Amino acid sequence: MKKYIWGLLFLAAALSAVQSQSKYCGNERCPTFYKQVGSNCVYVSTKTKLKWQEARETCHSIDGELLTLPDANSLREINLHLQVLGVSNDDFWIGANDLEREGSWHWIKDKSDVLMGIPLWGLASPGSPKNEPQGKEKQNCGALTKHYGGHMNDRECHLEFFFICEYVGK
Repeated sequence: MKKYIWGLLFLAAALSAVQSQSKYCGNERCPTFYKQVGSNCVYVSTKTKLKWQEARETCHSIDGELLTLPDANSLREINLHLQVLGVSNDDFWIGANDLEREGSWHWIKDKSDVLMGIPLWGLASPGSPKNEPQGKEKQNCGALTKHYGGHMNDRECHLEFFFICEYVGK
């Protein structure tokens, strides 16, 4: 009997979590401009290239933030989505940067540390044992880049790229 009650409590908690998450999940549930990709609602800009800060402000205007990629699965999901959209050969700003302190990469959404090395960051050059970021003081904004097979690279923030927002709400 106890197992049954615990099972029901677990199921109720799981359903409650799914319901609260699904407020903005699923193709019908993501707000205008956004599409479901994995557990996030994302907007992929493919019409306008902007500087990193401009891209961030544009995301804010649609209740979003530049995309956070906490792990390899998130990177895989967004790269598959970019392939489906037919834009995997473009560069996209995402929400990683080391603007506050050189070499200390974090996500702007929640200030969490960016996972360094493989699997998120691309190799510095073909055959190199070193991973990006390698741009030091000149390259402080994170992007998914075609030259790194959809992996992350540090780029100069004043460059203009497409961008990816994730919905964060009002």
